[in-house]
Amino acid sequence: MSDSFKRWAQFALGQPFSPVLLNILVTSVCNMRCTHCFFTDELDDGPRKKLQMTTRDIERISETLGSNLGVLILAGGEPFTRTDLPEIARAFWANNKLGSLYITSNGQIRKRIIPDVTRILQECPQLNVTMALGIDGPKEQHDKIRQQPGSWDIVIDTVRQLQAMKKEYPRLDVQTCTCFMNSNQDVMFEWYDFLKQELKPDKVNFNYIRPPARDPKELEIDRASYARLAHRIEEDSRHGAIKNHYAGDTGFFRAAIDIYMHGLIAKTEETRKAQLRCYAGTAGGVIYDEGTVSSCEILEPVGNLRDYDWNFRKLWFSPAMQARRRKVADGCFCTHESNCYYPSLPFNPKHLIQIKKLEREMAKGWKGSRQNAMG
Repeated sequence: MSDSFKRWAQFALGQPFSPVLLNILVTSVCNMRCTHCFFTDELDDGPRKKLQMTTRDIERISETLGSNLGVLILAGGEPFTRTDLPEIARAFWANNKLGSLYITSNGQIRKRIIPDVTRILQECPQLNVTMALGIDGPKEQHDKIRQQPGSWDIVIDTVRQLQAMKKEYPRLDVQTCTCFMNSNQDVMFEWYDFLKQELKPDKVNFNYIRPPARDPKELEIDRASYARLAHRIEEDSRHGAIKNHYAGDTGFFRAAIDIYMHGLIAKTEETRKAQLRCYAGTAGGVIYDEGTVSSCEILEPVGNLRDYDWNFRKLWFSPAMQARRRKVADGCFCTHESNCYYPSLPFNPKHLIQIKKLEREMAKGWKGSRQNAMG
């Protein structure tokens, strides 16, 4: 029996199962101090850095996950301040038949990004790898938000180098991640046009800022403008006006979830009501750099893997996590893309129907646009 079928059977019976998506914040070390950062208080905290999970700790998590893993997100902090990302990726690929790996990065440490991504692609055959690079708009806005002059030029160069790598490694996707916030909301349509017409990443993401933020003013945004942008990206993706999908057999499906959820987030903010049943703590989970585990980044941690001898299953199926699942099921909602919407939407049948429809339309639209381009 496949892991997917087992999960659906357990889901139908109301039983907990190992996560489909796992988000690991592998470090609290970062070389930037962005105005929209939610992790500011934890960054470069001396005592916390001493507790950072070792390579072996993370390998132990992989060994005790108890099932295959569809999606692994490595975030931070800045993940490439660590030197062991290839080893981490290889552990989940070997032990959990990892399908897709996403690494978020500010794109500044090029001397490590390029060789490490190359190693991952070489050492993990068939693994789809997405480099998700944070670029918060045109040069002026990005450098101001990131508080680091010249950082825009560096990350754009990183994108170009990775795009050149894709010619040798088609399993590599280059994604841009832009946080929609007060400082850049007035130039978002201009920035989207640049991505669409000039930079041409494989995938674009525009994430809705969420609290807390280093600068609270960044949280003051025009929700209607975000909704208009989300609609435009969906229409462009539907009709093949922009690539906006990933590699691999599930590339259009994973992209359709991304694109669909942004419209749903806009509606959530408009109505201040839940638009889906959240399965954070069931379909998805979060592990912080020092071993604490939570259903999501919005709610407080449930426990620390150190207290469970790094045995993920023991904590995941513990009474404390069961209590968290009941809390989440009681109408909990937010705008968190990777903790709530991405893992939960495939388990919401009415939304899944719409996502599959969008997936088909995107595939058809992209095929048509390629045929037209070829004459």
